[in-house]
Amino acid sequence: MKPATSLTNRRAPLPRRSRGFTLIDVLVLITLLGIVAGSMTVIFMRMASQSAEVMRTRQAITVAQALLNEIRLMPFTTCDLRAAGCSATPEVMGPEPGEVRYHTATTTLDTRFDNPNDYNGLVQPGPGCAGICDIKGNVLNPASSTLRGCTSVTAVTPQAMASGLPSMEAVLISVTVTCPGTAPLTLQAIRTRHAPTIF
Repeated sequence: MKPATSLTNRRAPLPRRSRGFTLIDVLVLITLLGIVAGSMTVIFMRMASQSAEVMRTRQAITVAQALLNEIRLMPFTTCDLRAAGCSATPEVMGPEPGEVRYHTATTTLDTRFDNPNDYNGLVQPGPGCAGICDIKGNVLNPASSTLRGCTSVTAVTPQAMASGLPSMEAVLISVTVTCPGTAPLTLQAIRTRHAPTIF
């Protein structure tokens, strides 16, 4: 016969203690998450500012290219087109008296730029334009645009060609657009004279 055992001497197995996060674990995790979130915020802000700069540079290139194309499409004659028979008044660098670039309701064909030389020294903003303007005088960089504060300067200079073409038969057109906080952007093109006395 087995001896009787007392119920009080029997020990039930202890349940496994469930493991959780301690207060220190939680604080370390929050600190790490804060560092990672701060780093990511700085990276995203830098990327956003670079994206804005890239967009402004592309817009500045587009504005400069449009002005360069406008100048290249002008007739390149040796004399002022308004002169009788295109022989009386030689074309000079810069606009002739009374000539303007902008085509408005009050300008006539006799007062508009009609030669690449007329654009030499064109500065925007300037007379007739409160910013960088198109040929009709519409401002392309209002205060609400990413190009606000940008300026443009145009230079047209005689260019000697390697083929022996006289320097006055070709011109180098340079359009420089400068925006706040960025380096000046310059586009250039050469225009040759192929029909000296006709439109």
